[in-house]
Amino acid sequence: MPHVSLTRRYRFCAAHRLHTDFLTPQQNWAAFGKCNNPNGHGHNYVLEAFIEGPIDPKTNLIINLVELDDVLKTVTDPLDHQHLNFD
Repeated sequence: MPHVSLTRRYRFCAAHRLHTDFLTPQQNWAAFGKCNNPNGHGHNYVLEAFIEGPIDPKTNLIINLVELDDVLKTVTDPLDHQHLNFD
């Protein structure tokens, strides 16, 4: 039975702050620059899922893509447009 590889990409946006309590505010700024902004700074993230397996002869798929999307959205949706230091 033939095997297929599939890559699925999920995108989300989130903010975070680079900071450590072990440094003074001046040392944090020197180490992290703008990334030490108390309000954080944002990034666009990509989660890639790699799936490999045999093709189901009934569906011609290796996985139900709707189910895969539903599972991985349980990871990305709670993070989307959130501040990662707090969530």
